[in-house]
Amino acid sequence: MRSQTIASKFFAWRVVPFAVVSGALFACGSSSSEMPTTNLGNAPGAPAPPPPASLAGDVQADAKKNKFDDEQAKIVLARAANNAHTCVEVVDKDQPHGDGTVIVTFSGKGKSTNATIAAPFDGTPMGQCATRAFVNMIIPPFEGADVDLTYQVNLRPDAKGAKKDSPKPKK
Repeated sequence: MRSQTIASKFFAWRVVPFAVVSGALFACGSSSSEMPTTNLGNAPGAPAPPPPASLAGDVQADAKKNKFDDEQAKIVLARAANNAHTCVEVVDKDQPHGDGTVIVTFSGKGKSTNATIAAPFDGTPMGQCATRAFVNMIIPPFEGADVDLTYQVNLRPDAKGAKKDSPKPKK
C-alpha cells in the first residue's frame, strides 16, 4: 500500500472537480466572450408596442377604479353580520337581545377602521362582541374621504327546536 500525504489528497479533491467542470463547459461551447445572436426585434431601451385593443382591459373596471365599491361593502357587511350573530351564543343570557344598528367606517386603504353600535347594546359585552366582527374588514382601496355605512344586525337568539318547513316528497 502506498501512503499519500494529506496535501496531495487535498490537491486531488480540489483540482479534479475544477477540471471536470472546465472540460464540460468547453465541450458545450460555452464561453464568456460569446454574445447571443438571436434578434428579438426590439432594440435595447425601445418601448414595447401597446397591446391590441382586444387586450386593453375592461373599460368599466377602469372607470370604477379608485371609487368606493358599494357592492363589495355590502358583501363584507353581510358576512360580518353573520359573525356578529354568533355573539348571541357567546355572551351571557342576561345581556340585551334584538336588532342592532352598527355604523362602520371604511378608510381609503380599503379597511374598516371603526364600528359603533347603538343603544341598548352600546357599552355591553354583546355590543363589544358584535362591533369586533365589523372591524378590519377588507374591500378594494378607494380615493376620497372615509365612508360611514349603517347596517342592521340580528342579535336575537334563534328559536331552539323550531322546524323549518321543508317540501314533502310526493307519493
